[in-house]
Amino acid sequence: MSPVSSSASSPPSSSARRQFRPSLRAGALPWLLVLAAVLPSAARAAGLAFLTGPEAVVARAAAGNLGTLVWELDGGVLVADRLSPGGEHRFGPALRPAWPDGQWYLVRAKGHAHGRPVSTDELAAVGRVHVALAGAWVVEVPAAHAEAFAALGAARQRLRLDAPPPGWDRLPERVAATAPVMSTAKDLALKTAFAANVAADSIFGTIREISGAQALTHAGQTRTIATRYYSTADKTFVADHLAAKLAAWGYDVAFQPFTHNRVACRNVVATRVGSVAPDEYVVVGGHYDSTSQSPTSLAPGAEDNASGTALVMELARLAAGRNFDRSLQFVLFDAEERGLIGSEHFVDDAVADGRLIVGALIHDMVAFHAANYAIRIEGQTAWESLMSAMAANVDALTDLGWQKDYYSWGSDHVPFQQAGYPAFLAIDYDYDAYAHYHRTTDTWAAIAATAAMSVQVARAGAGLLADVAGLQPEFASAAGDVVPAVLPVLAAAPNPFNPRVTVGFTLAGAASGELAVFDLAGRRLRVLHAGELAAGAHAFAWEGLDDAGRALPSGAYLCRLSLAAGASTVRVALVR
Repeated sequence: MSPVSSSASSPPSSSARRQFRPSLRAGALPWLLVLAAVLPSAARAAGLAFLTGPEAVVARAAAGNLGTLVWELDGGVLVADRLSPGGEHRFGPALRPAWPDGQWYLVRAKGHAHGRPVSTDELAAVGRVHVALAGAWVVEVPAAHAEAFAALGAARQRLRLDAPPPGWDRLPERVAATAPVMSTAKDLALKTAFAANVAADSIFGTIREISGAQALTHAGQTRTIATRYYSTADKTFVADHLAAKLAAWGYDVAFQPFTHNRVACRNVVATRVGSVAPDEYVVVGGHYDSTSQSPTSLAPGAEDNASGTALVMELARLAAGRNFDRSLQFVLFDAEERGLIGSEHFVDDAVADGRLIVGALIHDMVAFHAANYAIRIEGQTAWESLMSAMAANVDALTDLGWQKDYYSWGSDHVPFQQAGYPAFLAIDYDYDAYAHYHRTTDTWAAIAATAAMSVQVARAGAGLLADVAGLQPEFASAAGDVVPAVLPVLAAAPNPFNPRVTVGFTLAGAASGELAVFDLAGRRLRVLHAGELAAGAHAFAWEGLDDAGRALPSGAYLCRLSLAAGASTVRVALVR
């Protein structure tokens, strides 16, 4: 590729920025080696094969959903057939595992993905190399060597060989029917004012606190964070701190637990229900874990990915006082450095729940530039309109350059795309030139000189959030000041409840609206009131039934009052 370069110390001019359109990656190199020898006595891998010729053509045609995952490689395709019974493969001969507890990975050479260069010999020392190509390997790693493999710092993606979650076959069509055609016609003045609230001190403060550049205080305890590796107490402390900040901003915050390598992990999920289309979600995400060559003791991860985490938090801070048409979920993924584990778990849960995610904006490494003051917008052709909307906001609200990149790999946008959800990754154009990647030297000092770039990325993300989620305008006060709409506060008692909860609120003036109950997936379950509401106090009872009179199970629900000025919510817990 031949990008138009700009100075590392200053942004390019406006004219140069508009012309920053490097060409796409060059074609694949000839492949070198097909399949390694297999063990005849071993059980088959769960539907993993490297295919060429007619078999590859058939497999490509079946791709595009979670049942069949396809990676284009030099000379053929790698196909994970997650529907094949007993480790067989519907499209060709399956690779045979060497260990009953092995995990399978696709490893790529640096220059194609996030990671450091590795050799076939290094990979063979920690696992079985089943396929070796020009710049790519299919590697099986036994559990006993998992940490040694991670320490290599290779650009890797875990290959999913489990069955897809329930609903995988129905979701893509529903998403395609629901996903909005992205538009940047949103009032530019509204978006500009919203994006102007991005604060460098807020972003930099988050990066410094969670990468150990300054002390972090949470719940009366003060620590200097040494690492956010998935299995460490420091990472848990960071998650607790970030979740508390999100809750203080008014979000419905939940930890989404899962286990990886017998270690308890957690995604942090902050939700705000939309006032027009509450069952349509926009996700803003990035991973908060880190790694290095000494991950359990020192992995500051300032660029990777305290910077992306800081952008998720900053966009959540901006959105906290505003109303949106669609529901928002700000998600901090755990165990990304172990192979996208947290985002896969989040997406599986969303698919099984039937959640309609109309756009996922993922951030990973957004505070470094060298020769090119620009970002990559990494996605897929199917979601070109989402990528184009991001590019338009970069042009309108920042002084950055950009390049669209259709080679999705190695970060948390991939599980969304595999499930059929619109998604893209915002990442530094020069991430490959970052010398401290996955090193103990990935500190605030290493990015301080270029971190202002992250402020620009946040402004573009704020503009896109306004477009995709439907930022509602603010209202003018009697004094002429522009302020957010003043909405009534909902109260619920008793809470938790059984069999009845009363939801109350007070209106300053008469209004028309709806009070309804939703589950956490945004589905409307019961309408408690629809129509005119007089000024003054109101109270409505809910007995834990849906509109058909059926008893709902124990769990958390959202009571939402929708008015012309916006929406207010309160979370209630039903305990049977």
